[in-house]
Amino acid sequence: MSIQARRCTFDRILVDMNTQCDLLLPRGALPVTNRTEILPNIRKLMNWARIENIPVVSSLECHRLGEGSRGLPPYCIDRSPGQRKIPFTLMPRRVVVQGDNTLDLPHDPFRRVQQVILTKRTRDFLANPKADRLFQSMSVQHLVIFGVVAEHCVKTAVLGLLARQYRIAVVTDACGFWSADDSELAMRQMDAKGAVLVTADELISGAADERIRNSRPMMASVDEEETAEAVHVGTNGNGNGAGNGQHVTAFRNNGSRRDLPSNGVAGKLSAGARSRDTAADRLRPEPQPRRKVASHPQTKPPTGLA
Repeated sequence: MSIQARRCTFDRILVDMNTQCDLLLPRGALPVTNRTEILPNIRKLMNWARIENIPVVSSLECHRLGEGSRGLPPYCIDRSPGQRKIPFTLMPRRVVVQGDNTLDLPHDPFRRVQQVILTKRTRDFLANPKADRLFQSMSVQHLVIFGVVAEHCVKTAVLGLLARQYRIAVVTDACGFWSADDSELAMRQMDAKGAVLVTADELISGAADERIRNSRPMMASVDEEETAEAVHVGTNGNGNGAGNGQHVTAFRNNGSRRDLPSNGVAGKLSAGARSRDTAADRLRPEPQPRRKVASHPQTKPPTGLA
């Protein structure tokens, strides 16, 4: 059975980023500055997920004792109280998947549980191979992302998932930040790349559904003239590359291979290349003739002055 046939289909999945005690409680090691504003909205989203039975993927920030934290105080240390998730962000049926640089995942985990918690040790949630594989194993209409920290982990996860062509809704009033200015810049960046910025009330009421359905991640356009192809023409053994058994294979710049039909393809490709060369020649400026610099005879100093 193919991977596509085994993919589970969901309308939406909530992605809960780092909703942990050290980042959201007043006595935490490194609480976000807007925690009092976002905690009611996070609670509202998690209650909505319980009632509607929406699958939840959660990330759990993990750091070792003595590990460097980029000038920040130690936070979310392994097995510390501050590493624990806020109690109302936990679903009754859940599983914790450790990030150990392997691809082992339970098959169809949401058939048995509602929440999959994935540990991570870097800012990039998708750097955990299991997280990347989990999303690849599912077919989902859109992902709803919220949590902390907006200008770091949330932005990195959103941009990574947009690059994988997922529709993304970012719940702005459920995202915590350390810097309001950096958070605003991160929101603008995510919006420019195709994420839909919504509030918790808009999401739960369905007011944002149409905007999310109509959203499209930004894709880099590829110009045909900038995509160079190296063409290999197979021969039939007589050395002239013509006749029966001829085939044409094109190799793109990204390494992918494309077999082309043999009838006249090589001629068409070479003609196309000649036409592009001719057009380039027409646009190339005419060479300017070099000017001859007139040589001035050297004048000798008058005698008697030396």
